[in-house]
Amino acid sequence: MGTEELADRLFTAGVATIELSCVYLGIRLGYYHTLACTGGGLTADELAKHTGTAPRYTHEWLQSQAISGFVTIDGDDPATARYALADGASDVLVEVTGPAYLGGLAHAAAAIGGVLPDLADAYRTGDGLPYARYGADAVTAQAALNRPAYVNSLAAEWLPQVPDVVDRLAGGARVADYGCGAGWSSIELARAYPDVRVDGFDNDEASIATARRNAAEQGVADRIDFEVADLTGGTGAVGRYDVVFFFECVHDFPRPVEVLRNARTAVRPGGTVIVMDERAAETFTAPGDPVERFLGGVSALWCLPQGLVGADPQPVGTLMRPAAMAALAADAGFAASEILPIEHPFFRFYRLVP
Repeated sequence: MGTEELADRLFTAGVATIELSCVYLGIRLGYYHTLACTGGGLTADELAKHTGTAPRYTHEWLQSQAISGFVTIDGDDPATARYALADGASDVLVEVTGPAYLGGLAHAAAAIGGVLPDLADAYRTGDGLPYARYGADAVTAQAALNRPAYVNSLAAEWLPQVPDVVDRLAGGARVADYGCGAGWSSIELARAYPDVRVDGFDNDEASIATARRNAAEQGVADRIDFEVADLTGGTGAVGRYDVVFFFECVHDFPRPVEVLRNARTAVRPGGTVIVMDERAAETFTAPGDPVERFLGGVSALWCLPQGLVGADPQPVGTLMRPAAMAALAADAGFAASEILPIEHPFFRFYRLVP
């Protein structure tokens, strides 16, 4: 990559960073949602009044959004023109359970931006950076990025590829959701299989508090128990669960072998452990494709720093390759690690055989 090409790429990245920051404001202040609810469009003053924001700021934000193409403008004068969402913008920025929703990226960028000075210090000292340090936007981002997949694909597309697991769930299985975060994976399991009982565990108190609220709002709190737990120490459950799930979290754990070992002891005889993790390339390649670039950057800024917290951390990082998962499973005492025939552009699925 030559000087001019690299300069062009960084400038393009800079534009994207600025636009993503404006998207964050649009989501946080309710601009996109309000525009989506008014099919005829709004003037800047009207949008400011609906959202309780300052008109001068709202004018400037709408002008930038029109220039970026996220909203359309009807009129020659930005001050008096009417603005509406561009085609597709509602799917990507408003419909939080839709398969195209990507608003979580803006929250992730805000969370990372808030800790960049701390990250620089951590890179010098080698210390980890706790998830809680990334703030409320981190919890929002993690939930928003994964919830659409759980809502649209977990029960409808992914689990049917593992018929014996579906049979257990339909028959009223006892399920553990390790690293449950804000609880959306547990909630979708409970919604899809009315007879299951789910125990969700996560070491982040803010995430568990959010999960409990989400379960109550979705009407499934009577069948889900969310608890704060350090999974390296286990949950105290031995032979309790028919299925233990890990949804996009094994690569984050400071000591993943211990967590997997605890999961192995937690399943009943004949039970199973299912892992969903990143679909990194099978081997290291540089330069990488956009997905690999995204995973590599997220690892350096988010997953690895959080995984380096605590005593004797040995995190994998976001670039979870099949060989790494197989090695973790073997070290944890599993007999085998099988890649399941579930296709997804970002996730790879494994069954760990006790």
